[in-house]
Amino acid sequence: MAFFRSLQNSAFTEWFLGSASIWTYPTVLTLHTVGMAILVGASFVIHLRVLQVADAIPLRRLLPLYRFIWIGFAISLLSGLALFVTEAADRIVDPVFYVKMASIAAALWLGLIVKHRAIDRRGAPEVTTIHSRSRLCSSLPTEGTQLTYAFEGRIQGQTIEGDVSLGEYGKARWTARRA
Repeated sequence: MAFFRSLQNSAFTEWFLGSASIWTYPTVLTLHTVGMAILVGASFVIHLRVLQVADAIPLRRLLPLYRFIWIGFAISLLSGLALFVTEAADRIVDPVFYVKMASIAAALWLGLIVKHRAIDRRGAPEVTTIHSRSRLCSSLPTEGTQLTYAFEGRIQGQTIEGDVSLGEYGKARWTARRA
C-alpha cells in the first residue's frame, strides 16, 4: 500500500493534476478513450466476420486489423497507466478495478484464441461462396516452396464443377458429385 501511496503522491501526479494547462488530464483521458475505440472497433469487425457476417471476405484479409488492435491496446495501456498513477492508492483497494483488469485480461485471451484458431490456420483452406459460385483457396508449404491452389466452381444441385489453378503448374478442370 505504501508503494501505491507514493505513486499517488509522486512528482508526476503533482505535475499531471496540477499542470498549468487545463488540457493535460482531458488529453490523456481522450487518448485512453480513442485507444479503446480503436481496439474495440477492430476487434468487433473481426468477431463479426468470425460469426459469418460478410462471409465473402476471407478471414486472412482481416490480419492487418490486428495491427490496429495492438496500437489501440498500447495507447490505452500507456494512458491508463498515467491515469492509474494519479489515483493508485485509491484504485488498488477498489474491487471494481480488479473486475476491470480481469475483464481486460479475459478479452485479450479470448481475442488471441480467435486469432490462432480462426485466422492463423496455416494451410487451412479459405472458402468463399457467393450465390451458386464457390471459391476455395489454400496453400501448402512443401520442401522450400509453397504450393498455392484455388478451386473455383459453380454449384448445381448435387454437383459442383469448375477449374483448379495450381499457380505455376497450370490449370485443370474438375467435377464433384455428392454421394
